Amino acid sequence: MCLVVTASMLAGPAAHGQEGLSFLTLRGTVQPDRAGSGQVSLPGILETTAADGPPVPPASPVYRPVRGPTALEQNPLRRWQPPVTRLPAPPAPQRPGEAEEDDPWAPLGLRLGTLTVFPSIEIDSGYDSNPRRESGNVKGATAVVTRGGVALRSDWSRHEFTGHLRGSYWAFPTLEKADRPEADGRLNLRLDATRDTTINVEGRASLTTQRSDNPNLPGGVVNQPTIISYGASLGGAHRFNRLTLGATGVVERNVYGDAEFADGGRLDQSYRNYNEYGLRLRAGYEVHPGFEPFVEGLIDRRQYDERINAGGFERSSNGLGARVGSTFELTRLVTGEAAIGHQVRKYDDPRLADLRGPIGEVSLIWRPTALTTVRLTGAGSLGETTIAGSNGVVNRSATLALEHALRRNLVFTASVTLSDSDYKGVDLNEKGFTGRIGIDWKLTRSLAVRAGFTHERLDSSTPGDDYTANIFLVGLRLQR
Repeated sequence: MCLVVTASMLAGPAAHGQEGLSFLTLRGTVQPDRAGSGQVSLPGILETTAADGPPVPPASPVYRPVRGPTALEQNPLRRWQPPVTRLPAPPAPQRPGEAEEDDPWAPLGLRLGTLTVFPSIEIDSGYDSNPRRESGNVKGATAVVTRGGVALRSDWSRHEFTGHLRGSYWAFPTLEKADRPEADGRLNLRLDATRDTTINVEGRASLTTQRSDNPNLPGGVVNQPTIISYGASLGGAHRFNRLTLGATGVVERNVYGDAEFADGGRLDQSYRNYNEYGLRLRAGYEVHPGFEPFVEGLIDRRQYDERINAGGFERSSNGLGARVGSTFELTRLVTGEAAIGHQVRKYDDPRLADLRGPIGEVSLIWRPTALTTVRLTGAGSLGETTIAGSNGVVNRSATLALEHALRRNLVFTASVTLSDSDYKGVDLNEKGFTGRIGIDWKLTRSLAVRAGFTHERLDSSTPGDDYTANIFLVGLRLQR
C-alpha cells in the first residue's frame, strides 16, 4: 500500500502576485511495517530510502519555519544563475589554408594575397670527371652549378592553383662548349564546377640537352644541343556516385637546337621539330576510399614540321594505346598511382614498320616512419629517332629514392635510377645507371648547407659509346 503526498512551495509574488503568501505541501510514501502499520517517508526531510531494499529507519525530524522570499530570491535571474566556470582560452585563429606546423625547419614562403610562394636559390661548386659524357679518355673539369626555383600554391576554399618552376645552369669555366642548361616548369589549375564535376587546366615546359655523342647526332659534335618542349592540356571529370568519367586533350611542341662542330660548322636540326596532339579517355570506379582502379584509352598524332626529313622518310605517325591502373591510399602509409599498358604507332611512311611497346607510369610514396620517406617513380614511352633504318625507340626508366631525417635539420638522401633505350629496327640498346647520395644540413629556415656525390654510367651495344662520370658538389641553399 502506498500513499503519496506531494510537496511544493510557491512564493507569493511569483505565484499569485500576493506578497508573503506561501503554500506548503509534503510529498512522501506510506510503507507498511512488519506489524501492518504504515509510516510516512519524506525523502530529504525525514528519511532516505534505498533504491532496492528495505526502507532506512527515519532520522529525527527537523522542522524549519516557513518564511517569505528574500530580496535575492525575488530576482529570478539572480536566483537561477548557474555557477561561473572558467574555460581555457580558445586557440589562436589560423589563416585560411594554414595547417598545423609539422616541420620547424620548413620554409614559410611569401604570402601574395591568397597565394603562398616559395622561392629558392642554390649555388654549388665541385668537380665533374666527364662533363661532356663522352667515351674514351676524357678530361674532368671544375663545375659551378647555379639552381633557382619557385613553387606556389593557393589558399582557396574552392578550386586549387599550384605550380613550380625550376632551372639550373652547369658551367665549366676551364672547358669550352661544355656548359648545359636545364629547366622544368608546370602550372595546374583545378576548377570545381559542381560538387561532382571538376575542370583541370595544365601548362608545362622543359629544357634539356643532348650529350655530344648521342646516337641521333652525327659524329664530331662538340656542344650540348638543346631540346625545348612546351604544351598544355585541358580536361574534365564527372563523378556518378562511385563511377568517374573523364576526358583530357593534350597539345605539345618539341624544338631541337643546332649542333656545332669543331671547325665552326653548324647543323640545323629543325627537321626534327614536331607537334603532338592527343586525347585521353578515362573511367574509374572507387572500390573503397583511397583505392580506385581505372582504365584509359589513348589516341594521338605526331606531326613533323618537314613532311620528309633529311633521310628521305616521312616520320609523322598516329598512336593508339590503352592502360589499366589504380590510385592507392593504403592506411596513409602508401599513396600514389600506377598504370601499365601497350601502344602502337603507325607511320605515314610505309617503309617504316609499326612501333609497338609497353607504356605506363608509376608514382608511389611510402612513409614507414615520420622521419623516413621512400619514393618509387617510373615511366615507359615510345620515342622518336632519326637513326637510319630505325622506326623508333622504346624508353623505360625507374627511380627509387630514400629520404631519412637523421635529425630534424639533418636529412640524408639516396637514389638509384635505371634506364633502358631500345632502338627498334637496328642493333642498338643503351642501358643507364645513376646513383646519388647527399646530405642537407639546415642551419635555419632560410639557409642550408648541401653536399652530394653522383655516379653515372652508360652501357651501349655500340662499341666506343660507353661512358662513366663522377660528380662531387658542395654548396649553399637559400630559401624563403
